[in-house]
Amino acid sequence: MKRRIPAPAPARRPSTRRVTTVLAGVALALATTGCQVNSPVQTDVAYVPADGVPANVGELALRDLALIGDGSGTVVISGSAVNLGDQDMTVKIAAQADPNATTAPTGSEISLRPQEQVALASKGLQLSGVKTKPGGLVPVTVTSSVGGTTVVKVPVLAPKDYYSTVTPAPTGS
Repeated sequence: MKRRIPAPAPARRPSTRRVTTVLAGVALALATTGCQVNSPVQTDVAYVPADGVPANVGELALRDLALIGDGSGTVVISGSAVNLGDQDMTVKIAAQADPNATTAPTGSEISLRPQEQVALASKGLQLSGVKTKPGGLVPVTVTSSVGGTTVVKVPVLAPKDYYSTVTPAPTGS
């Protein structure tokens, strides 16, 4: 009796189309995975999500500090001030004098109790003699009675949109 032994099947070569498709897929995967190298994750980059700038002077924390005005001379101080300490403090905010100005700018002052937070615009704090147009930066000196002094470059913002209600108090005659 004769046994039939099946002949081994010839080895199949992969088709050119299949090889091309696989190579194209690998090349596409390599090309698109490199995008992350040149584009860092935004949550890894620290930034201030506000219109104004932050500043710390000892136990005083200022947040979203901005000047609201149109460049005519008087600006309203906007932002938040927090006394993080356990004693009363007096905070003075004044624009640094322009060397070409004929008059020195005025400043504002506010008192804070321990752990108190205030909205600066609601307290009517203003600076006069600030001729910087919206979009510019003004060097402002912030002095805390218990923490010292620092200079912060504060942006000037136009009294538009949600700042439209933040206007200087009328001056007496």
